[in-house]
Amino acid sequence: MCLHERVRMKTSVLFLGATFLIVACSCGGTLHHNDCIITAVVTPLSAISDHLAAPPDDEVQFAAISHGSGNCPLTPDTLGTWSTSAPGNTSIDSTGLAKCLGATTTPATISNSGTVRGIRFTSATLTCR
Repeated sequence: MCLHERVRMKTSVLFLGATFLIVACSCGGTLHHNDCIITAVVTPLSAISDHLAAPPDDEVQFAAISHGSGNCPLTPDTLGTWSTSAPGNTSIDSTGLAKCLGATTTPATISNSGTVRGIRFTSATLTCR
């Protein structure tokens, strides 16, 4: 490789590096990060209720709570439906109000099928005594 070719290659590498920096720093002079942190949970995370108690002591109100911070994309949220893994011993209505119908041998999983910016809600548990 002759001196002329090495100078041309070095110039090309420097030009590509400078072009990258100009493109990366074109908005405000800093490199931008697309950090988006989404927290989506069903609360309370864990609950205990007595199926023999009179209403409202045999019920637990669950809620789907979310929080986003950072540079989050503008994708639509999805309203979900509530469900329980133990429909024989628990019920849950469209507002998230769960009722113990009988004692559970293991905690029932309470879920909401909605999403926030594509992130699913973390489920909760309900133990019925």
